Amino acid sequence: MVSQEIIKSDLSTLDSKEFYLKHIVKSHNWYLSDYLHTPQNEIIDKMDYFKEIVSTNFGINFHNCQIVGSAKTGFSLSPNKLLKPFHEETPSTNSSDIDIAIISDQLYTEYWSALRQEKTIHAPFNKTYYNRIAASIFRGYINEKDLIRFQGIKKKWSKLISPANVQLQDNLGFIHPITYRLYRSWDDLEEYQLIGITKAKSKMEESLNV
Repeated sequence: MVSQEIIKSDLSTLDSKEFYLKHIVKSHNWYLSDYLHTPQNEIIDKMDYFKEIVSTNFGINFHNCQIVGSAKTGFSLSPNKLLKPFHEETPSTNSSDIDIAIISDQLYTEYWSALRQEKTIHAPFNKTYYNRIAASIFRGYINEKDLIRFQGIKKKWSKLISPANVQLQDNLGFIHPITYRLYRSWDDLEEYQLIGITKAKSKMEESLNV
């Protein structure tokens, strides 16, 4: 079991790459072990089944999917929600999401091309939004929340993810909202994670020095 104190200690003592390898890449999964209470001797099989479901439905390599975020560690690493536990829905807040990274140059390129061609958007296409999505593409990832702003892409995306979501819910017991992010490569995923971990380390140091 990974506690908040372990995460806090490792943020203080490990460098960002060491923390990434220990808490993001390695096979321990908080959601499976601590939330769904999967027996320890079944964790690896459950993780393999997770990868089988996602990789088959997305048409990617078996190893090119990864649970990240608070569902992976049990606690948020976002500077604005640092060390906040994975939580249920309340009257004032939505529940935590199960964040899944999809590593696929093919899917990244396919949806980048679709974004470039799309002209209908649900929200105002203002400069702030344009800069945000352009920055993410430049760094090698695309957020699901940006994809579904576009009506044409939303239909295509929903058709892609729906079978995987149903199987994750029915066969593995996932009950929280599932969100995805497309990454061009493992290097882009690592860079994104390292930036976030470094910011979390700085935020924690600031709070300790107050």
